[in-house]
Order: sequence, then C-alpha cells, then structure tokens
Amino acid sequence: MKPQFKEQQTTQLFAVTGKPVLHSKSPDLFNAQFKASGKNAAYLRIMAKDAEQAIFLYKSLGVSGMNVTSPYKEKMLKLVDWVDKSAAAIGGINTIVTRNGELYGYNTDYYGVTQSFVDAGIDVREKKCVVIGAGGAAKAAIFGMNRSGAQVTVVNRTEAKAQKIAKKQSCKFATVEDLPQLLADTQIIISALPQNINVINSEWLSPEHIVFDANYKGSALVPLAEERKCRIVPANDWLLNQAVMAYKIFLGEEPDKEIMRSGFAQKPLSELAHTISTIGLMGAGKTSHGKVLAEKLGYVFKDIDDAIVEKQQQPITEIFATHGEDFFRQLEYEELLESFNAEQPHIISCGGGIVLNEKNRELLRSHSIVLWLYASPEAIMQRVDISKRPLLQVENPLEKLQELLDARKGLYAHTAHIIVSTERKQKGHTANKIIKELGAIK
Repeated sequence: MKPQFKEQQTTQLFAVTGKPVLHSKSPDLFNAQFKASGKNAAYLRIMAKDAEQAIFLYKSLGVSGMNVTSPYKEKMLKLVDWVDKSAAAIGGINTIVTRNGELYGYNTDYYGVTQSFVDAGIDVREKKCVVIGAGGAAKAAIFGMNRSGAQVTVVNRTEAKAQKIAKKQSCKFATVEDLPQLLADTQIIISALPQNINVINSEWLSPEHIVFDANYKGSALVPLAEERKCRIVPANDWLLNQAVMAYKIFLGEEPDKEIMRSGFAQKPLSELAHTISTIGLMGAGKTSHGKVLAEKLGYVFKDIDDAIVEKQQQPITEIFATHGEDFFRQLEYEELLESFNAEQPHIISCGGGIVLNEKNRELLRSHSIVLWLYASPEAIMQRVDISKRPLLQVENPLEKLQELLDARKGLYAHTAHIIVSTERKQKGHTANKIIKELGAIK
C-alpha cells in the first residue's frame, strides 16, 4: 500500500519578502486576523536572494498578495504590471496583489506613518518635520507627511541623495551636520535608518520633540528620546497601520485593527531557534540541505523517516500497509517530541506528508523554526530517481507531483515560518543565507 495524501480545501497564501525577512512581525499580524475571522488563509515569509526570485516564488506558489520590505521595494516597480500613483511618487512598492492574472503594486508605508500620528492624536499640519534616511521607508514617510501638510526636511549623510529626494518629493534637504541647528526648530523627528543606527545626540533632544522610529526592533534613538522625555510614537504602529491598508488591498475588506495588533504578543522566533525543522515535497532538499545546515551550525541532524525505519525495522511502505497512516503519523509525532526535548539543538528533516496530521503541524510550529524548502515540480523531476518514489509510479509523474503540491501547500504554509527556495541545488550557499536570517532574529 502506498502512502496516501488527502485533498485539502484551497488555502489562500500571502507573504512578506525582503533581506533579511525572518524577523518580520507581519505574519503574526495577518495570521491573527485570519484566525479570528475564520479565513482559510496563511501568511508567511519568503526568503529570496533578490526581487526577481521573490516574484518567481510568488508566481510559482500562486501567492495572492505579498508585502515587500528592504531592499526590494524600488526594484519591484519594474517587476509588476501596474503601479499605483502613490507608489510611483514614493519610488517603491511594499504591497503586491494579483488581479486577473496581473501584478498590481502599491505602497502602504506612507499610510502607516500618517495614521500613526492620527492614532496618537497628533495634528501634523504646519509642524516642522525632519525625516532621517534615504531608503524606501524614508521616502514613504516624506510623501505621507507632505500629503498631511507638514513642513518636511529630509536629512542624509550624503547630501546628493537628500537633494535628489527633496527635488522629487518637493521638500527641503539637509545633511547630518545640520541636525543640531535643525532640530532646535523642529517638532517631529522621524528616523528611517537601519536597525540600531542613530545619528542624533541626546542633548539635541527636548520634551518638545515628537520622535517616531521605523524600527520596531532595535531602535538606537528611542531610548535616548525617552531619557530626554520626548513624546514617542510607537514604531509598532507604523507596521500595524501599513498592514491594515495592505489587508484591505489584499482582501477588499476592513480588518479588526486591535485583533491585528494582538499579533505583536506572539512568541518571538528567537525563542524557537533551539531546533530547526525542514518541510516540503520529496526532492526539495530537506535532507541534503539539512545536513549542510547542521554541519555549519554544529547541530544534530535527524531524518524523521530514517529514524522511524530504524526503530520499526520496516520500510515506510510496510508500516503503512500493516498499521495504517494514523499509526505512522503518531510515530512521526513521537520522533519530533524526542528531538524537541533533547538538550542539543537539532536540524530535523521531515517527511513530505508530516503536515497532513494536525498534531504534527502544531508541534512543529510551536517548538521549532520551520523552513519550507521549495522547488518547483519541474525542478524536482530533474533531480529525483522516480524508481525510488512510490507516489510517482504513475503515467504522468510531473502531474502527480503538481497534485501533491496543490494538496499540501496550504498545510505547508500554515506550518512554516519561512519559505526557502531550493530551485537550484546550492546547498552551502542556501545554508549560509539561512544562518544570516537566523542571526537577524537574535
């Protein structure tokens, strides 16, 4: 008897991409709303080497909508079929949605900024505002504050960059050296610099300043501003409000903002880093990539299927034939528990069907960082030995593999924290990228 898979109700997929992206809290916000509203939808992260690969994965997996973070916002302008006027004016896309087979690009970051001030009861009209930075978040903040009637000056170390942005956005510009004098006559400070970077000295700040930092994790400015008793607009509000607008673009309906906000309380992934699990279709590289990753991290590697075969002294096909699928899924569960309770951190390679069992899905997601290793059915067919794959012993194995993906991808999406492309079998390179992502959440 061959292992069987079960047809699942179609799950709508949504994602966020960037580099790094594992640290993103967006999945927690969207998934909280999906769960509360009873939608069969899942939102996860896409790890991509560049914007082009992110779009390939988006299309290959049939994702319905995707948020985009640094550094891919500008490049996305050239990769979609239609660009909203606001996104064109800002010069970057942070929200992509599929409509009638075409990709539509929007920017909701500016709304994330302006609505956060509205939520805080702050009228920004006619107030002087300094925006520090020259990336996508800074450009969106400038656009939004201009639109709301603030008097904006963009500040950057490189004067030419600040001047270029100021010309396009119709605002003033200055350099970092100008900040002491500039801040003396400014009410609002918006920092859109990379994590843990700050160019403002504490003595330049006063209780009259309103400070808003784009970094919801690792702000170097906010602690100084708190010491100087500045008013702080929470960075989480920026992420939350842009997500609310993105949700409306994705699904055409208003989410419950407070339910989305509750996603911030989810356990951080840094608490799960003790063990990493890989899921995905046969031939996606769960074992080969997992072994390389274990070697590089100094973790114990474990293949769940191999461990079961060794203990039962039976091939998996015989276990299914003799005891049934439920028995096998329970064996998988026991092997997972053993690894999660071990003192040494593990890299766990899971069988392709482990997600068919709800207990296994919940255990994986709550006790490990789950990597969905993804390669297209076409790529898998080029690398697997069909004679060793019972499920592919059919007239059209490619079609069967696509059926497997269609039946399981919703379950993979509900289980995984991040999608990792293994389209090209670059095991060492992929492992290094995963390790960088893990570093970003600590």
